[in-house]
Amino acid sequence: MRHLTGATALAAMLPLAAMAQEVTVVMDPIASESTLYWETEGAFMLPSLQGLVGNNPETGKFDNSGLASSWETNDDLTSWTFTLKPEATFSGGWGKVTAADVVHSVNLHTGDDSRLSGIANLRAATVTAVDDHTVRFDFDSPQADFLFLLAGRGVLAIYSKAQFDAEGLGGYKTAPAGTGPFVYDGTELGQGMTFSAVKDHWSGISADYDTLSIRFVGEAATKLAMLLSNEADVVSLPRELQPQALDEGFEIIRSTQGASQTALVFGALYTDPEGGELPQGLPWADVRVREAMNRALDREQMLEALYSGRTEALPVFTMDEQYEGYTPELSAQFDQDYGYDPERAMELLAEAGYPEAFDNPVIPIILTSLPGNPEFPLISEMAQAFFESVGLQTEMREMDGASILAARRARNAPWVMPVRNAPIRPAQLGLQVYFSKVNRPTAYVDSPEINAMFDQLAAATDMDERDALASDIFTMLYQDYSHMPLAKIFAEVTVDPDSIESWTFPGSTSSGLSHYHLIKTAD
Repeated sequence: MRHLTGATALAAMLPLAAMAQEVTVVMDPIASESTLYWETEGAFMLPSLQGLVGNNPETGKFDNSGLASSWETNDDLTSWTFTLKPEATFSGGWGKVTAADVVHSVNLHTGDDSRLSGIANLRAATVTAVDDHTVRFDFDSPQADFLFLLAGRGVLAIYSKAQFDAEGLGGYKTAPAGTGPFVYDGTELGQGMTFSAVKDHWSGISADYDTLSIRFVGEAATKLAMLLSNEADVVSLPRELQPQALDEGFEIIRSTQGASQTALVFGALYTDPEGGELPQGLPWADVRVREAMNRALDREQMLEALYSGRTEALPVFTMDEQYEGYTPELSAQFDQDYGYDPERAMELLAEAGYPEAFDNPVIPIILTSLPGNPEFPLISEMAQAFFESVGLQTEMREMDGASILAARRARNAPWVMPVRNAPIRPAQLGLQVYFSKVNRPTAYVDSPEINAMFDQLAAATDMDERDALASDIFTMLYQDYSHMPLAKIFAEVTVDPDSIESWTFPGSTSSGLSHYHLIKTAD
């Protein structure tokens, strides 16, 4: 939709190209609307900010569309050197981007108050400004996936040191200088953010519209109503509502690459006493209950309802064919080991003595939503129905992202909930975040056997060895029914074709959405 400013009779007579154009994008609420990236989980980077490395909008591969023109690493992957673009400039008159800005930004992002997922790797770095346009990251251990950390699931946005020196964090909160093709205008808490497109951007890239308005809306019906009433141009709409929008003449645009993996996880599946006090009495601590819960799920029905079949099967969460450790044998035997079988599920529950053998047999299921995954509430509701059909006792708990994260940090998350691997991480990083001691206390699995194997993977630099180790870990997770894998999906948005012609984005970020400057408005 095109919103016209100064909508007077005179303005209405002006050529359309001369009128200010606003593109409104509606997405799910984020855990934190802070302009300080390190105070967020990394689900949404302000379009006004950039990292060192970018992603190609067509292929998703790492490219130099960020602030670094090039980079190199040493043989053992412990040192990464980046050359900055000399023309890169901060908005607001805060000058050129230098290595000092990068070092300053690293210090901000790795502080004790950082909430970024995956920040442990960046914290391990020694960062050196070699000269004004060269910065080096040195590590004690190999960092095979360092480019991913700087690109897709970015853990580092570059802020202006000069602005900080002059205005402190207050300047970052009200008008953070960025280097991207947009300038931050402001936030209306609980509502959204607004950005102005830079028409003479230092990169030579600019949007073909004037204002980007990003609105955070959790209620699916409200999002659909905004689309139908022309209050929004682009909406991250749950797939079960997409047919209604399509019937009204709206269209779907999907990411060029796979954007996410989804799964249901068992919270607090901890067996390594090194991590602290172990939870007691959880029904899913028994592998027979975990297998029963997996076999209770009719995945074919779920994925058709959730994604209209536009998915790829997922045998192990965080395993993907583009990365090391991919084990096709697990895909081949998935139906045999995990296939829908409610009778077998009830047999397994009986073998485990459920519910009598457990002090509290109730399975709490979290009802929540995340940017880029509007279907999460439906995942929880469908899972609850399937679980109860085989005799599991459940209760639904509605929680927002911030509350969930706080509980996980306190090691107090004994529940089942939908999660996503977005963007799809390389094997080591995916395992690190969800299934290893590195991400204590927020990991979902903390097993001494997997932790030992993960330590070997993290230290390995030989690609064949890394592939074998990752495969072994994925196989162990699979055989242990450590979670309930669902699907690999693409990011999709529903658009008004009267206002939006196209949008090319790779699905490489955690929300699935990026490259806002490539939104092409309709003539």
